[in-house]
Amino acid sequence: MKRRELLGLGGVVLLASCSSDSSSVPPASGELLAVSMPEGTVVLDSGTARKVATGALLTGDRLVGFDPDGRVVVRNAADGSVVTAAAVRGNLRLAAAAPDAGLLALVEGAAGGRSQTTIVVAGPTGERHRLTVPGFVEPEAFSSSGTELFVLDMLPPEHPDRYRVRVLDLTGGQLRALNLPGENAGIKVLVPPGAEEEMRGEGRQAVYDARRERLFTLYSHQPDHQHVRDLLNPGARDGKPDVHAFVHTLSVSGGWAVCVDLPSAFGTGAVSGLTIAQSADEVWVADAGKGLVAVIHADALAVTNEITAPVVDGAAASAAAGGRFYLAAGRQVIVLDVGAKEVAASWALPADALGIAVSSGHLYVGQPDAVLRLDPLTGATTGRVAIPGLVGLHRVVG
Repeated sequence: MKRRELLGLGGVVLLASCSSDSSSVPPASGELLAVSMPEGTVVLDSGTARKVATGALLTGDRLVGFDPDGRVVVRNAADGSVVTAAAVRGNLRLAAAAPDAGLLALVEGAAGGRSQTTIVVAGPTGERHRLTVPGFVEPEAFSSSGTELFVLDMLPPEHPDRYRVRVLDLTGGQLRALNLPGENAGIKVLVPPGAEEEMRGEGRQAVYDARRERLFTLYSHQPDHQHVRDLLNPGARDGKPDVHAFVHTLSVSGGWAVCVDLPSAFGTGAVSGLTIAQSADEVWVADAGKGLVAVIHADALAVTNEITAPVVDGAAASAAAGGRFYLAAGRQVIVLDVGAKEVAASWALPADALGIAVSSGHLYVGQPDAVLRLDPLTGATTGRVAIPGLVGLHRVVG
């Protein structure tokens, strides 16, 4: 899509309650936002829409992409400066990154069914590992030590309809099962053969807890799914309601996983209505189309609260900060009080939401070709920046 140029401001239009003379005042710089655009992931200024950096994958405060020469480039998302640039050979695409972008996992060839997979692990100075493993494997996350890569092992590999999470030893090049969670973190026992979970989930979303070194991933629409604990204890779920959604918790330091089942109504509607966000020691999951919110304690790994919210159709997104959980879906933002565990407010939007992000002072909501800035306490619109071609809003950078 060709960008329009308005008054030399790159298509930026700011709206505020001010006098007519203010139209001649250049827009002020604002916080940085990470958004999806047709060209990839873009970090831009929320006040001027000036593009700071463009790439393919955002991790922490680093934006990773390729330069015209084919090098893998890691940029500082705050100013677009190059942190590292490394040459790698082959037709590669980015698949996963360590939280600080110190390690990158790239896969050879396009995504799709295949009988074997070549994975390249690159660091600041270039290629570190090049491994070819049997099957259709997609990198998911690096272990805390950087010596292992958690992957999705697609089954069957050439025409997959399900997958399981496994571990790739980057030194030996071998795939193995996850560890069983145990009370003694120093003792690692592999999940026995035949007890590895195979998932057919849709609408996967994830949040990473850096302090706990855990990746919380939301899965949906799997009434026939069995967790490791079910496979190790046949008949344990007999007579219990089907689980249509759950949160898969992966410890990237311990190499184990635990699944937290969500209440049975979750995931029975449109997948696009599901969303996940973290607030301090809690992981909040919402099903906007069902008007449901579940709260999971990040240490106990159990649902501690179930909250009823207004039912809203449409793609959902969420963010949490300042003791509030913000759920954007359709033309509404629903606000929940994190402490009271109840709905605090509901604000109307002029158009369907395309993502939501929050900082200490502002709430941002994606709209077709624009981002609105709202007061996070009252919902009042305090600004608008035009971003032609906006696909989605992800988060505040910095």
